[in-house]
Formats: sequence, C-alpha cells, structure tokens
Amino acid sequence: MLQGGSFSIGDRLPGERRLAEMFHTSRNTIREVLCNLETMGYLEIKEKSGCYLKSKQGRISWEMLRKRKSQTANHQLIETLMFVAPKLAKAEALRLSPANIASLEKATARLGEAIVNFDLSMVSRQYIAFFLALAEASQNDYLILLMNELSVASQNLEHVGTGLSEVQIDSLFAYHVELFNALKNGQPEQAESLAEQCMQTFHQLVLPEN
Repeated sequence: MLQGGSFSIGDRLPGERRLAEMFHTSRNTIREVLCNLETMGYLEIKEKSGCYLKSKQGRISWEMLRKRKSQTANHQLIETLMFVAPKLAKAEALRLSPANIASLEKATARLGEAIVNFDLSMVSRQYIAFFLALAEASQNDYLILLMNELSVASQNLEHVGTGLSEVQIDSLFAYHVELFNALKNGQPEQAESLAEQCMQTFHQLVLPEN
C-alpha cells in the first residue's frame, strides 16, 4: 500500500480504526505495525495529528533495530539467534582456549544466578551474553558486532513472556550446562545439537505460544 500509488510523500494515512477495518484486524495490531513502520523510516507519527508517509524506501540500521519494541521484533531477534547459535557452537567447539572456556563458564554461572532469581529479563540478557562470549572467542568481527547488537536489543525482551515455570527453568539450564560441557570437551556435533535445543527452549520461554 505504501509503495504503490495510493499515497504520496507527506500524505496522511487513514486512522487506526479505518486501517483495522481495511485489513480485518485489531487496532492494537495496526498500532504495532505503524510503530514498526515509523522505526523503519516509512512513516512519521505526529501526536494528536496522525501518521504521515515519510518515505517509500524506508531504512534499516542498527540504531533503528535497537529501538524496536514489538512482538515482531522479538520474534526476529530470537529467530536470528536460532540461525546463528548452533553453527557458532559447532565452529568454536574445537578452537576454544582455556581463557575462552573460563569466560563461558562465568557466563553460565551468571545465567544460573538469573534463573535462580526468577528474573526473565536477566535470563534473556545473560543467555545472549553467553553466545556473545562465544562470538568473541571466534575473533570474527562481524559475528561480534552482530551478537553485540542482539545483546543490546535483548533489553526489550523483558516486555514479553509470562514468567518462568519450574519445568522451563530445569530444561533451559540443563540443556545449557550440557552445551557448555560439549564446548569444553571439544564435541562440535553435540554442541550444535544442544545449541539448537537451547534456542528452542529459550524461544518457548521468552515467546510462549498463546
């Protein structure tokens, strides 16, 4: 709709109620989409005035992604981790130095502390911090930058999820300890498989199905 000929730059879009009727969805969904489009550079939302078309090209930058707070953003963040973490674990399992292993052990301890404290927000941050430490061990600047940005964006994960159940706590930390041991013992295939299980459990914890 925005990239077609329906609107020109500077035009005011229909209100939330009208858009909800047009797309057969709720006003809350429309509001979330409009906020995302604003952070992507397509729209400008003016208080007490409405939404205006700012660009038909949009923009994506790390700065923009850091500011996103929505279910869509959370799903994309977790999906990115699910793509990256298993392969990263497999690649690094045979290359970790004693110093790298010590760093991962400290990250695991911090994760355990967050779980014991029943702090979902901190669990999310510490979980990503573990894979950031793994990326730093790789000395791959692109991976380090990516994981750093995901770590910053993970601060918004505290806005979703309904809490931790005892089963979730046990399964998440159990898989994670097994992953750490696989990395420590230089078992790449096992590390990859366990990282996949960790990410699946993490996804269920942070973004539970309705």
